[in-house]
Amino acid sequence: LAGAAALPSVLAPRQPVTNVYQGVVVVDDYQWLEDATAPAVREWTRLENERTRGYFAQLPFRAGIAQQLAQLRGEESARYSGLVERKGRIFALRFKPPAQQPVLVRLSSLAAPALWRTVFDPNAYNTNGTTAIDWFVPSPDGRVVAVCLSEGGSEQGTLHFFEVDSGRKLADEIPRVQCPTGGGSAAWTADGGGVLYTRYPHRGERPEADLDFYQQVWLHRLGAPLSEDQYALGKDFPRIAEIALDESYDGQWILAAVANGDGGDFAHYLREVTGEWRQVTRFEDGIKDVKFGRDGTLYLLSRKDAPRGKVLRLPLAVVVGQASRLPAG
Repeated sequence: LAGAAALPSVLAPRQPVTNVYQGVVVVDDYQWLEDATAPAVREWTRLENERTRGYFAQLPFRAGIAQQLAQLRGEESARYSGLVERKGRIFALRFKPPAQQPVLVRLSSLAAPALWRTVFDPNAYNTNGTTAIDWFVPSPDGRVVAVCLSEGGSEQGTLHFFEVDSGRKLADEIPRVQCPTGGGSAAWTADGGGVLYTRYPHRGERPEADLDFYQQVWLHRLGAPLSEDQYALGKDFPRIAEIALDESYDGQWILAAVANGDGGDFAHYLREVTGEWRQVTRFEDGIKDVKFGRDGTLYLLSRKDAPRGKVLRLPLAVVVGQASRLPAG
């Protein structure tokens, strides 16, 4: 402070301006400084900056502080997203520059400081930085994880499988589980030996213009060839259907939420552990979202006759007794 006081001051002349606010007269001597573009203000600011820089230049510890601040600003904290827990194992996507893509990791805890360990690093898998993780789904026991990967921002996803403890990549690869038109998803069977996944038509199955539409659900068993994958659901869905799969907490049920394109209408289907599907809601029912509860129920968000929404509770036992069955698949 003594050093700053020794530097010559930059005078700001008084230029009184009178204002009246709610009948109160206020005289402001320095209102002219509010116009930052005025030549006089720009000159006063320049002189003040020179005075400030002159003071800082004399500080013996300035260089050390500047270096530390530059280091702190350059070290961006890691960001975590998409947290999923399976049997006490916590998974997340971890992103920290200069890495090009988020990394799939396993966390030791949600409490800081938590240890993290890499499960799959797309930056090492493809050093060009063009391989992206679209989404991932751990198995019920958390020992294997299904990861959808796409290249070069295409969002054309292929499903891969990795052992969590070793990071070893399994031989199974399922193409065309995701397209940019409608996304993609997957859900594990209760025994952890199979995966239900969204499947887009392969070449030769439909005209070229329809290859990114007509999404269906198929079943793959780990270790089996793709030729043995089985159709499960979706042959009667609209061309623009977008399917999102989810598992119940006990793994006994799988929910397929089917969007009729982007219009905001949804139908919902439940798969029992036996492989039978039951339709729970239809597009015209006004149900916008369905979630599994931990108490053997479904919770539904309805907009029908409820502009602000209402939450409905549907026990799964009622679903078994009343919902219409579809052929097993």
